Amino acid sequence: MKVIRLPSLVLLPRILLLGAASMSCSGVPSDQRALVRADAEAFETVVRSEMIDSVKAASGFLRVDSRPAGDNAILTAAAEHPRGLDLNEAPDSISPTSLSRITEQRRDILNFLRVEEGQPVRYAGCGGTHTERLKDSSALLELPGCPSALRRYVNVGLPYRGAAPILTKIRRSEIPAPDSSDEHWTVLVTESSVGPGGENWRQYAWLFRRDRDTNRLLVAEKYLLSWAE
Repeated sequence: MKVIRLPSLVLLPRILLLGAASMSCSGVPSDQRALVRADAEAFETVVRSEMIDSVKAASGFLRVDSRPAGDNAILTAAAEHPRGLDLNEAPDSISPTSLSRITEQRRDILNFLRVEEGQPVRYAGCGGTHTERLKDSSALLELPGCPSALRRYVNVGLPYRGAAPILTKIRRSEIPAPDSSDEHWTVLVTESSVGPGGENWRQYAWLFRRDRDTNRLLVAEKYLLSWAE
């Protein structure tokens, strides 16, 4: 399986050390600690990747929601957006202590990376990027109600333990299935962008695999699940 390597995670050692100590003292079960650790690793990897994408898109604005969404939650705050695809199974149950720890460590990561934390902003009257185009041109009209500059928002779902069943349906036949003996986590990442030409929305499934040599989660696969423009 091809593993996608992103910049090394420099914040994780401190976060994981502090988190493990506090959760161990509070008597949190090992499976919950594994979920919290996976979330920290996956979340930082996603945010770093989104920072690179924002630079490529010439966007000076990136906001990431620290709220740990469930696997089936789409936190875009726009009612007309279509529902994203489910992972076919309920997400791992999570205790209030673990949920609080995940939220805290996500905010620490965003603060360290100097990425704005918060929810997407709804722009009333700003339609999709394919709503209006100039006649006989691929150029977009500047739509009323849209911001003057591109703004990108990201939501990251709670890690789903294992390779989610939806991946089997969309993976090309020539790509081998993940090794079941490895530790895997699937994460839904929802991206929304809004600029002078309108809004667009994407939802991806990221599959992470625990590297046996480094003991870090690495991106193994990434798939576009649904979109709206």
